[in-house]
Amino acid sequence: MVTDTPTSLSKNQSERIQSLKQQIKSYEGLCNLLLTIGSTLDVKTILDRVVKGAVSLCRADEGAILLFDPTGENTAKTLIREGLPSSILLDHYLNTLLAGWITRHRKPLLTDNLLRTFGQRHVPEKYRTISSVLAVPLTIRREITGVIHLIRREKRAPFSEWEQHLMHILASQCAQFIANARLHEELFRESARLRREVEERYAFHGIIGRSEKMQAVFTLLERILPTDTRVLLEGETGTGKELIARVLHYNGPRKDGPFVALDCGALPANLLESELFGYVKGAFTGAHQDRKGLLEAANGGTIFLDEIVNMPLEVQGKLLRAIETCEIRPLGSNRVKQIDIRIIAAASDDLRSRVEAGRFRRDLFYRLNVVSIHLPPLRERGDDLVILAHHFLEKMAQQYGKPIAGFRPETLAGLENYHWPGNVRELENVIERMIVLAPSDTEYLEPELLPAHLPSVRTSASDARPPDSGKRTLKTMTEAFEKALLREALEKSRWNQSSAARELGISERMVRYKMQKFGISRD
Repeated sequence: MVTDTPTSLSKNQSERIQSLKQQIKSYEGLCNLLLTIGSTLDVKTILDRVVKGAVSLCRADEGAILLFDPTGENTAKTLIREGLPSSILLDHYLNTLLAGWITRHRKPLLTDNLLRTFGQRHVPEKYRTISSVLAVPLTIRREITGVIHLIRREKRAPFSEWEQHLMHILASQCAQFIANARLHEELFRESARLRREVEERYAFHGIIGRSEKMQAVFTLLERILPTDTRVLLEGETGTGKELIARVLHYNGPRKDGPFVALDCGALPANLLESELFGYVKGAFTGAHQDRKGLLEAANGGTIFLDEIVNMPLEVQGKLLRAIETCEIRPLGSNRVKQIDIRIIAAASDDLRSRVEAGRFRRDLFYRLNVVSIHLPPLRERGDDLVILAHHFLEKMAQQYGKPIAGFRPETLAGLENYHWPGNVRELENVIERMIVLAPSDTEYLEPELLPAHLPSVRTSASDARPPDSGKRTLKTMTEAFEKALLREALEKSRWNQSSAARELGISERMVRYKMQKFGISRD
């Protein structure tokens, strides 16, 4: 017995020494991993390194990280260390199951029996080959932002508490790395988004229009862009007033400041006033906290007041004072705040007639109308309609993944013969509707796809002839005269449609449409 004791103690000591060496090696590996993670701010790189490092440290077969985003959706990044993709066990279902347990119990999960932990109903047959699971939460300020999952397959020893300890250290450190990287990427992503808006969507040359009236608008815009003067935009609904306002802001001296838009016709007087000027807590029933108004929110930038004609007279007076004094006073407050803003107003109705009728303050009108820009309706923009139609076609075809190359001539003729009361906005919606309804293999948009309220160009030659009745109306006389002119031009040009189009000063496409409409043919 005496001779055996030294041997037994020596063996225990050897095992302890070996265990300590293994722990030191694990700590060194963990430190190197943390140093590697901390050397980057790219989320994807961090996730890859964390999963690979966790799988290596704990000698796992598969590993995954599941992150929770602020909207409640889950984004998972899974890395398989061993096995073909078809044999993945740590898939979306298992990731979600484990993450649900973690968020519910708010502690790590270490188990060598999934059936005992979750019950047979929640563990399908394919997962029963897993011998051990280790799941550790990523926590920042007591909020779980994600989970690290590790599994071992059958015939493997289960994870130990020592490995759980290593994963706890790794999780606590990498959670902060991921948070910093997310913030960093979000800042750059937002900066890039704003830059794209300036360079692509709101760039001056991004406005489509070759007609004489739009060229006049562009000439005026070029003179206004370097300034931050107040501008009044006038034009029918759908002519692009807000787009012009954004062009003026993002290409002007206040482009680095905020752009705030408000539809003055969407709110009653009391709500419009609180929306513009803000309020303090207790100003009225329901005012539970201070709220900044849009005029203050636009400080240093531009506020776009759409449909200014609908602004109530009592609010007009307060807006006038804010413009004159560069001060606002929130509802319920006795303190004023200084503001420095540019105002761009828009009206789809004749603002001058409202001033004459006493429904809009004359002094406010003169304050807003430093420079006036009239945006022409689509029906007065000539060939811009065809250019815009093709622009929207290309945009929507790409959006919906349809290989549509263009329009049939009859389809374009139908678009050109409509008066477009909703202007560019209505045209965009019509093109989108046609593309949505078009079969997936459509190459050209057929006239059958035109909405019912657009002029029909699908009638036969005999049905398209003007009615032959004894009653003479302006319409029948005009059509008869138009038909005679077209036939004369065609005969003069020996039925060359291009020559006839030049003779009449219209497009060749319109010649074909009129020939079909009036039933004109060479025979």
